[in-house]
Amino acid sequence: MAYRQAADFGAGRTCNGSAQTQQGETLVGLLVGLGMSMVVLAAGSQMLAQLLQGHRLALQDSHMHHDLRSALDTIAKELRQAQAIGQAYRRRATAQCADAFCAGQADLVVQGQRISFGQDRNQNGLMDNNECLGFRLRDHELQIRTACTPEVWTDLTDAGSLKMTGLNWQVHCEKRGRWVARWVTVQMSAQWPSDATRALSLSQTVSLRNDVPDSPWPVVCGAAP
Repeated sequence: MAYRQAADFGAGRTCNGSAQTQQGETLVGLLVGLGMSMVVLAAGSQMLAQLLQGHRLALQDSHMHHDLRSALDTIAKELRQAQAIGQAYRRRATAQCADAFCAGQADLVVQGQRISFGQDRNQNGLMDNNECLGFRLRDHELQIRTACTPEVWTDLTDAGSLKMTGLNWQVHCEKRGRWVARWVTVQMSAQWPSDATRALSLSQTVSLRNDVPDSPWPVVCGAAP
């Protein structure tokens, strides 16, 4: 009897005499599991792609803001010194504005999106050819003027990375005794070169450090008060 029980047990029976069945995953179960894994993998890949796309757009927007801010800072730096002249306390001591940087072609002039002005860089009181400055838009790029005659314009921005769409100037004037103080509001707008929906605008008001005598009244200020 003991020998027969051992034989039965070795033949795949349990100690209580019931049959023991070996079971594994079916083909259908494997296919379902594989399909679910592919769905999860696809969803994860899509989330990663969206995350990378968002990071790329944020980086591009940051570069666009930086480039536009740098251009505006350059304008503000030069514009503050518009019509500056060496020894202004002596050359502009009278009520008549007669120096080369106070009236005439070097006066502050706004023509549409363009602004022009002079600046006595070497402080000799004379208008040298490299002392005519200005800013303008040309072919969606911001340009700076660096020479009087012939005019020389140099690009400050690149339309391939920052497409300039607007440049506006508004000059404000205030008479203070026999002097005229002025400040200029600059508004710039740009967009991403390949996506017009991604646009940015910045503005800044720049106070001109150099007042000018009120005679003659600056043309840029309009009618005299």
